[in-house]
Amino acid sequence: HFKMKHNPRRMKWTKAYRRAHGKEMIMDSTFNFEKKRLTPTRYNRNLMVKTVQAMQRVNQLREVRKERFAKQRLAAQVKKRQTSAQKEIVKGAHLLEGPSKVKALAMEKELLSKSKTKAKKKVKVDRAASSSGAAMETEE
Repeated sequence: HFKMKHNPRRMKWTKAYRRAHGKEMIMDSTFNFEKKRLTPTRYNRNLMVKTVQAMQRVNQLREVRKERFAKQRLAAQVKKRQTSAQKEIVKGAHLLEGPSKVKALAMEKELLSKSKTKAKKKVKVDRAASSSGAAMETEE
């Protein structure tokens, strides 16, 4: 099965898949240092020392950026999980008792206010588009 011709962008374990689906960094200035240099340079000890130090610094930067990229990528999933859990709590608020019920009711109010603000933002965008003179169809 390993020697069969498969599209590497569809095989989940390949670098091509991970980059195509936003799992790894694609564009970063630290990748420019890995490019091949075709012009040979004469040995210079000071240059070699500086090069090694620069390589170490670039590796540090790349690690920091990878961590930041992973945190940002996973933050959206964590937020989505939290909101789904909050919605679940709001649905079952009538089953709760004590201080947890108060928290559930507060979450319910918060979710309602968020949904109202989102609806207001959508309405504002629609009004702005219609006022600009562009023909726009509305669903009723």
